[in-house]
Amino acid sequence: MALEENEARPRLLIVRGSFATMGGAERELLQLIRMAHGRWDVHLATLDISPEAVALMLPATPVLVQPSTPFIWPEGALAEMTAAASKAAQKAWATLDIPWDHFDVVHLSVCRGTLEILPFIPPHLPVNYHCLEPPRWLYEDVLHRHPNGQPKRPLWLTNLVFTRQRRRDQRFVRALLNRPKSAMFGNSPWSQILLERTYGLSSDPTTTNGHPPRRDEQGRPLEGSHVLPTVDLSNWPAEATAEEETERGNVTLPKGPYVVTIGTISHVKGTYDTLRSLVSTPYALVQAGGGSAEEKAALVAEGKRLGVDVFCMPRLSQAALVGVVRGAHAMVSHAHHEPFGFTPLEAMAVGVPPIMVDEGGFHYTMTGSGAGILVQRDDREGWLAAYEAAGDRETRAAWASAGRKTRREQLSSGESA
Repeated sequence: MALEENEARPRLLIVRGSFATMGGAERELLQLIRMAHGRWDVHLATLDISPEAVALMLPATPVLVQPSTPFIWPEGALAEMTAAASKAAQKAWATLDIPWDHFDVVHLSVCRGTLEILPFIPPHLPVNYHCLEPPRWLYEDVLHRHPNGQPKRPLWLTNLVFTRQRRRDQRFVRALLNRPKSAMFGNSPWSQILLERTYGLSSDPTTTNGHPPRRDEQGRPLEGSHVLPTVDLSNWPAEATAEEETERGNVTLPKGPYVVTIGTISHVKGTYDTLRSLVSTPYALVQAGGGSAEEKAALVAEGKRLGVDVFCMPRLSQAALVGVVRGAHAMVSHAHHEPFGFTPLEAMAVGVPPIMVDEGGFHYTMTGSGAGILVQRDDREGWLAAYEAAGDRETRAAWASAGRKTRREQLSSGESA
């Protein structure tokens, strides 16, 4: 029950450097703000927020703390080499009038420019850092490749370009972990493992959702933990709505069976791996989630060369997206080490088999669910067998039942908040 008196509610400052993109991490954070509406006294500090993000928070109306003029992120090779964006963000945070005495706790959401606020947070305030994954552009090469896997530049040069940014990121995290009453959480057992690999923070991935970290005598964290994401189940109804059927009818789809993959056309999402897995099958590929006109044309051309029809979706409404997924033979992803992996849960919600690469968060999301199949990336025969299994009516029905049970029991919004 919401507390009546504002003074009685916990006072929370949420910090996210930017809402320039509206991906899963941003949408989940906005959903959490909506859920906290009436229960917490929430302020949101950000350097860059869009009208779309503000609208998605409604009916919550947290107090916004932001620059009086739009913040411009430094861009270009020189900016990357000199960590200019990180330095500019730190200077911008210093100019904001943040009423620190008003808050009981600070929640940091991983994003460029977020950790740069850390030097200005008074030492007595508890700080939680929700690090869904360490910044992948600093520590991995998967974001520095073209969709077909070819490096955008020599990888040694990429590694050199981001040296200063990596050093700053490591310094900020060390400062965070040296604070009493601080904590660092991933969003899955897998991302918890990544925190250990990247920052040396001890990890036990068998710990339960929201498990508090062990601490030293000064109250500093000795290990990482994880807090599972929230999933708005109302967006993925078990049965098709009239709106969904109407919206899906307006989408151009293959005439025959298809599999769907969700995510921007990219190497990190494994788009081309999914395409190649469909060679010598009767299934077309439906890609939803964006990409440039050139990237879409290249994917369609590669599909034509391989004998696989490819349909790249325009921007879809939520109802249309659900309809496209519900009509699929399977939801498929070859994404490289997803930190959590929402797509299997979305597929489970509408009774569609998820067939996912056995990596990263997908492994933890699907293991034990009894729904769908995990396949090794290079197991060609395994992918073909999985597609065949998804066509068996009894198997499909059993997976759908198990998947919906998993969704209800483990990942309702209330349990993960």
